[in-house]
Amino acid sequence: MLTLNTFILKFNQIKPFNPIQNTPSLNKYPNLAPLRYDTVSFGQTDKEKGDPRYGINLATAKKINAEAAESGKYLKFQLNQILGDLIKPENHKPSLARPIDSIAVRVKTPKSIKEKSATRKLMNEKEVKSKMTDIVGGRIVLGKTDNASVDKVLQRLTEAEASNKLRILEIENYRPDPEIDIHGNIVRNYDYGSAGALRKLKLECDKKETSIPKRDEDLPTGYMAIHLLTQLPNGFVGEIQIIGNGVLQLKRIEDMCYKVKSGKSLDKKYAPIEKMLKPLANKEDILLRKEFNKYTRDSYIYQRDKCLGLIDSDNDEFLPIPDYLPKELDFNNLAAKKKECDDKQ
Repeated sequence: MLTLNTFILKFNQIKPFNPIQNTPSLNKYPNLAPLRYDTVSFGQTDKEKGDPRYGINLATAKKINAEAAESGKYLKFQLNQILGDLIKPENHKPSLARPIDSIAVRVKTPKSIKEKSATRKLMNEKEVKSKMTDIVGGRIVLGKTDNASVDKVLQRLTEAEASNKLRILEIENYRPDPEIDIHGNIVRNYDYGSAGALRKLKLECDKKETSIPKRDEDLPTGYMAIHLLTQLPNGFVGEIQIIGNGVLQLKRIEDMCYKVKSGKSLDKKYAPIEKMLKPLANKEDILLRKEFNKYTRDSYIYQRDKCLGLIDSDNDEFLPIPDYLPKELDFNNLAAKKKECDDKQ
């Protein structure tokens, strides 16, 4: 039985993983994709079954899941060791001293691993471990998201990289590009962490065997988060998400929209939401998709502004949808329907 001590002893022996070489692009609708790689989802969806001629069997998926569960324990242990004292006490407001709302770690189920291996045409344990970077994932949810608070978290992760408590393989900084005036001056930027803090993290990572990739990307949806790929024991590559609480609330709804746009089904209990989102499933309605993307982008900025206290928190939970778009696609209506579906369970 592998223990955390075993993990720590063996961790420095793990060979670096190159996500650029090992992760193929298989998304059928790249213009709709929110992220470059497999991304950890903490929600529930019905997965695509994939071609039954491909993929691993359930026994192998269970074995991978058991090993991933041990790696997940390691990741949770390390994140709590690194950041535990920055988590705010229950029923307290977040502060610069304690900007984190919560830290969570999740592991993909055997069924989900098996089905995704068929979709991705991964035929054995080694391929699944090296090419599915969303089997193990951690999420750091921030209650306070100003640069100083986020930089404090990034500094801790930089120190953890230096002391080999983490081995970060890639940094992805997702945020809308800054607003620039006619003179080329930055009027506003939307970065969680400062450029300096992210640069220090990358420089610390670069001290290891290879220079790691760092990307600053403005996605069509306006999604805002920092994602880190990290090497884990048992040969897994996991993902750590750093995300603000307000943005996360929207992401939980927007993830459903993305899946419907991509031709995937939602969990059966969310059938009423899938019906509401049906207009987005029409790939030929380019105008609706374009305008909905704009609404989504504005909504992420709205959530960010709420976290920073720039918008009255007594306003709508999410940005109301423009009058020219279907009201059933309003994130406030979708959130209300989701709560209704969840309450029935």
